[in-house]
Formats: sequence, C-alpha cells, structure tokens
Amino acid sequence: MKKHLSELLSVTVKQVHGKTDVWVTGFSSDSRQIKSDNMFFAIKGEQTDGNKFIQVAIKNGASVIVSEVPLEKALDAVYVQVTDIYQFMAESSALFYDTNDPALTIIGVTGTNGKTTTAHFICEILKSFSIKTIFIGTTGIEICDKVFHTDYTTPPAYELHRILREGIDLQASHVIMEVSSHALKYKRVWGLKFDAAVFTNLTHEHREIHPSMEDYFQTKLKLFSMLKVAGVGLTNADDKYGKQIIHECRNVKLYDYGHTADKIKVVHLAYIEGTRSQSIVYEIGGIQYDFNIPMIGAYNAYNALAAAETLATLKFDRKKIHNAFMSIPPVAGRLEWFNIGEIKAIIDFAHTPDGLDKLIKAVREIRKNNAKIITIFGCPGSRDISKRPLMGKIAVELSDYVIVTTDDIHFENPDKIIRDIVKDLEKTNLETVTDRREAIARALQIAKKGDFLLIAGRGHEKYQYVKNRKIPFLDKDVLFEEAEKAGLWIQK
Repeated sequence: MKKHLSELLSVTVKQVHGKTDVWVTGFSSDSRQIKSDNMFFAIKGEQTDGNKFIQVAIKNGASVIVSEVPLEKALDAVYVQVTDIYQFMAESSALFYDTNDPALTIIGVTGTNGKTTTAHFICEILKSFSIKTIFIGTTGIEICDKVFHTDYTTPPAYELHRILREGIDLQASHVIMEVSSHALKYKRVWGLKFDAAVFTNLTHEHREIHPSMEDYFQTKLKLFSMLKVAGVGLTNADDKYGKQIIHECRNVKLYDYGHTADKIKVVHLAYIEGTRSQSIVYEIGGIQYDFNIPMIGAYNAYNALAAAETLATLKFDRKKIHNAFMSIPPVAGRLEWFNIGEIKAIIDFAHTPDGLDKLIKAVREIRKNNAKIITIFGCPGSRDISKRPLMGKIAVELSDYVIVTTDDIHFENPDKIIRDIVKDLEKTNLETVTDRREAIARALQIAKKGDFLLIAGRGHEKYQYVKNRKIPFLDKDVLFEEAEKAGLWIQK
C-alpha cells in the first residue's frame, strides 16, 4: 500500500518543505522501525525526543519527516511542520488506511480498572454469535482470531488504523477497543466515531501524566464526545465520576448501571458456593433479569453487566447474551486461578490501589476455615509514585501476610521503590524480597493448606522492563517453575 503525501495532509499542517508528490508506504515514530518511503513522526516524548533521531530515520529510508519543530537545515526528505503531531498522526493514518467505514461498529471501553475484562466479555460474546471481531486492548490485539502481542492498551494511531484496515479486509464487522487515558490525551483515537462508549470507574492512577483527578476525568470524558449521533453510552452510577458523566453528557443517549442506577439497577450479587462463579440479578424498567459469570468479585459482576447491556443496547438478544457468559474463556492475567499443591494461587493485574483493594476483598469473601491470604506485589519504576504507599497500606490491612517485591523497574532503583511502598507501615505481617521470582518462591514456602496466594500487579505481562532491557517474565510461568522446584503439583 502506498499513497502520495499530498493525499495525507490535514489542517494541522503549518509548513511543507519539499514536494508533496513523494510516496508514503507506512509510518512509525521509532526511527529503528523505519523502512523505505515511510513517514517518520518525530515526537518529543516522556523519555526521548524523536527530533534527535531524524537522521537515523532518513538513513533507514524515510521519505517524509513530521515534527512540531521548525526546520533548521535542509534534509534529504520532505519535512512537514505541524501544529499538533498527535492529531496529524491520527488524520494521516486514517486517510492512508482508509478506515472510515460506516459499516464498522466500534465499541470503546474506558476507566481505570475493568477495561480489559469488560472488553473481553463483549468480544467473546460476539464471537460466540459467529461475528468477526477486532479486539484491541492490554492483553493483545486480535484480528478475526489472529492474535498479536502489544506493548500498549491502545496503540499509536498509525498502528491502530493499520489494525482496523486489516480487520476490514477480513470482513470484521465489530471493533472492541480499550481506550486508555493516554489514547485520549495523545489523540490515538482522534477522528474515530464510536457506536458505544462504556465507563467502568475512575480511581488513583497515571498521576505522572494527569496533574489532578479532574484532569484525568476530563480526559476520559472525551470518549463520550466521540459517539456517533445514534451512539449509546454506559456509565457506572456507583462510581463518583461515573455519576458525574450523567450530568456532563446530557445530549448523549446514556444508560447508568449499578446499585444506585436509575436505568440498569443491580438487585443482588452472590457467590455460588463451591465454584469460582457468581450470580447477578438486575432490573430494567421493573423487569428482573439474572445470569451467572465464571468469575468472583463484585467488580467483575459490574464488568459483566456493562458488557451485557452494551450488547443489548446494540440490539443483540439479551437471553443469548446471558447464556453466553459461562462459556467465556478466562481473561489472561485477570483472576487466573490455579491449585498449587493445596494452595490456591491467583494471578491478577491489580496494579492500582483500587484494583488491589477489590481483589483482596473478593478473596476475603470466599475464603474458609481460617485460610490465610498472602499477597505479593510491587509498583513500577518511573511511574506514579503517589500510589506506592497507598497500595502498601491496602495490602497490609487486608492480607494476612505481604511480600513486597519489584514490578517493572524501568530506570529507578528497585530498593527505593520498595522503600516508598513500605516506609510508613508496621512490619509485623510484611517482608521485602527484591527479586520477584524469589518472592514467589518465598510465598510458596510459607503458604499452608487452603491458603490463598495472590500475585498482583502484572497479570498477563510477559516481560519485566529494567532500564533499556526487556526481560522475559510471566508471573504464571514463574509460579509453575517455582512450584515444580518445590515438588508441588499444579492444577490449571
């Protein structure tokens, strides 16, 4: 696929140095990934400045350089100066891949926690109806059952539109997308029109890019301004910010859900004894509905309800939706449950204060016979440091024993990260083990029959980032390896 630069220019262009009839064959903001006749986006990012790598991109074959910085000296490539590089990236990518397909149904899910599970439920139910789907989210990219790894919840605009184009060519009709605050702030989804937007909740997270919770909320709110004229929104009425959406989006066809909701009212949630499932009873317009899901935790019931009613508002049969839930495969790294010897091990992505709180409370509700809860977690380096002591406090107060370890270290000292987590805590039910593998092995040593071992924070993530290194590390694999070393049997 290739197009002339002239076909890709938009209103954000300030000045073009060079001819606009050059060919463009693809895009990247990573100079190392540039190929012949690609367009290079020189972005000044959080860690690196792409403008410093323009010559590398040209050497690798870039025909066009895009930057917000004025051109200083002539280049062996066309130079496009823009007022907003993120918006230009989205607009040029959409034009290149021709993704403005009115037949495509796009569902966006946003919020701090629950995006992946809610989007997974929606996608798997649609697939059970033999509908071809595109899934874009934290656990990966899936295009009509072809699965790809991703480092992003919502990928950069040029990658996003390439994915959409591939799905359209394979006759996919529905896109289910997690929409992160990064995606909204940096315009990765700019120009897309959504058929449905779901808001799950808003809690402490991403303070490294949002100076306040209000800024974080206003960023999330943008998704609802991107709905089609006939689009629908769903919001969690039991969340402070979810309720605020009701007041902010008076021109949107909006459905609220939860115990305090007016439209989709939760009546009863109950753990099904002896299983890993729960039942959900809710009411719409005086009519009660019920269904079961194969996951514990009230928060997962809310995710399931949001998924079910999103599809119902899009005119899918409610009974068929409900019946599909118990056949949905587990979400990678979300309440993944294994029996390790006589220990119950759960791996979960809980990486925020609210997520960790809800995970431990969900397990506390179902434990029996004085079973202990042993929680292993850490916090990423070079990220929001304000959540570290909050997560430490939650873990210590709700768990019987806590092992604080590392997560992605990035460019920080791992011992400093751990000190930030534990500095104000009493150490009676707490220890620190810097190496995450050793922390998991230690937990297996101290856990007794019937105890719950919660390995939190990383979930599905396959790599641990240490400075510029990307080290293979999947919690599930490490758990199994350490269990085998300890002579414990494993039931998946």
